[in-house]
Amino acid sequence: MKVKKFHPKMFIILFIFWMLLTLNLEILNIIGGIIVSFIVTYLSYGLLYTENGFLFSFPSIYTWIKYIFILISEIYISSIDLMKSIIKDEYDPSILEIELDLKDSFLITLVANSITLTPGTITVDKKDNKLIVLYIRQDENGDAEKNIKEKFEKLFIKKEN
Repeated sequence: MKVKKFHPKMFIILFIFWMLLTLNLEILNIIGGIIVSFIVTYLSYGLLYTENGFLFSFPSIYTWIKYIFILISEIYISSIDLMKSIIKDEYDPSILEIELDLKDSFLITLVANSITLTPGTITVDKKDNKLIVLYIRQDENGDAEKNIKEKFEKLFIKKEN
């Protein structure tokens, strides 16, 4: 029988996340956070990490901060562009197939979710490193795929290599 190993780094990440979500420094909350973090860490063995470390790679803190700012700005810019397109009746939905250069499934999923969070684009399907995206606005120059790849994928290409 294989013994599950405890991963302290995972435990600490989960406990910090618990404390940030609850923002409660009462002793019962802290004890509850320790218990829940321990149980989740124990049950996550084989799913998120093994004795060799995590099964997927995390981008650096700098990359996360940059990603959050880019995502928020893209959400606002796309909202305004989409409203203009709807008011002017200049929208023409189309399906795009975007092949990403990323290989890490975690990073591909992150890009797919970023596309869905941005108004006017919805990730419909994911097959390996290809995303099927519903694009609401007119794509006159064929720049939609290039813009999506440059905005979101470019951040994580360096991390993967």
